[in-house]
Amino acid sequence: MSPQAALPVDVQLVLITASVIALLATLIGLVIRSRARRRRQSVLAAALPLTTEPQAQAPEPAPVQHAEAAAIDAGALRAAVKEAEAEGNSQRLPGLYFSLAQMHIGEGDTRAAGDMLRQSIRAATTAGTKDTHAKARVALGDLSQASGDPVTACEHWQIARKLFHEIGQKVEFDAVDARMLRNGCPSDWVLTDF
Repeated sequence: MSPQAALPVDVQLVLITASVIALLATLIGLVIRSRARRRRQSVLAAALPLTTEPQAQAPEPAPVQHAEAAAIDAGALRAAVKEAEAEGNSQRLPGLYFSLAQMHIGEGDTRAAGDMLRQSIRAATTAGTKDTHAKARVALGDLSQASGDPVTACEHWQIARKLFHEIGQKVEFDAVDARMLRNGCPSDWVLTDF
């Protein structure tokens, strides 16, 4: 056999070996990245609350008193919304709409809650109240996630995250960042700012 006949086999062997090595290196890199991401997610999940709301809750009053208080609060809240709308009080409306949305969430009416959150976002944008805008985005993202729409949820959380960054609320920013990581939002959204 001539040395030239063996040469093509050696080139093929080198190409196959290089391909296998590249494939193994890629797999090892993915495993390392996946473990690092899981480790980071578990650290963030343990360190940060699931929401930006305080975790401590007052004891629940008796059911009859709670229902009566909720009815009174709902009526007062709706009246405050109508009053602020009539006065054109653009600074009060975002918070009132947000409170009304929270009431609807508590009642299990996610459609009405979503409508009120969107109204809160529009009013907050007009009024320039980024804090309320961001909180409404977080809540709307949570509703989207619960209804099986993770893409929309990630979009809302990303906007909230950006708003919290703009107003310097690092704790809320970190909480949204952790929420995005836990729910598998694209990492290029997460690896910026602060």
